[in-house]
Amino acid sequence: MYTVKISSKGQIVIPAEARKKLNIKEGDTLAVSVEDGRIILKTRPAKIKKGIVEQTFGLLSDIDYDFKEHVNQIRKDSGRRFDV
Repeated sequence: MYTVKISSKGQIVIPAEARKKLNIKEGDTLAVSVEDGRIILKTRPAKIKKGIVEQTFGLLSDIDYDFKEHVNQIRKDSGRRFDV
């Protein structure tokens, strides 16, 4: 088990040994969930994530709907950042 501190911005550093064991590299994406009072981090393979995004935008390109514009409007209205 590792112990980490939370920064003033809510950030943590994943210890190098844990990153090596899980082959986590800069730019990788982790899924975050809360289960039974625990924070769970799960690795997400980049190839799968990229494929899902491409498939989603491919499906949306077949209809007359500007998904990116919709997300940009949500960002503007809420003042929060959402990653697509």
